[in-house]
Amino acid sequence: MKNNQQQHQSHSIRIVRKHIEPNNIGYAREKLGVAVWKLATGVGEIKERLADAYIEIAILQETDFPKELREKWKQIYFDLTCGKMQYDTRVKDGQIKKVPAGRLYSTLRYMRKKKAQRIVQQICKL
Repeated sequence: MKNNQQQHQSHSIRIVRKHIEPNNIGYAREKLGVAVWKLATGVGEIKERLADAYIEIAILQETDFPKELREKWKQIYFDLTCGKMQYDTRVKDGQIKKVPAGRLYSTLRYMRKKKAQRIVQQICKL
């Protein structure tokens, strides 16, 4: 058995990924690429796919983009988080409590499908 484990370990493949630092256009490009992939291949309605994509790009900062793209990024971020905070009712520790739904979900909850489509287009263009 020990010999089989040693043989198995010697045949394992090691994957090395280049680390991309934040505040770098390569980092933003990578995160946007994953977001676009989720928009294109995800399951669910457009607002659900948009929420999945947002999770990938929410970490991005204005400084991750070249100056000519920063306003477009700020507009996308604003459009996805501008809604008034909504609260969900949950039972926690035997008590009914109101918990914040989060800015993204508060915004998406009342967003029209056409606006969601425009935001998706803007993410793809960026």
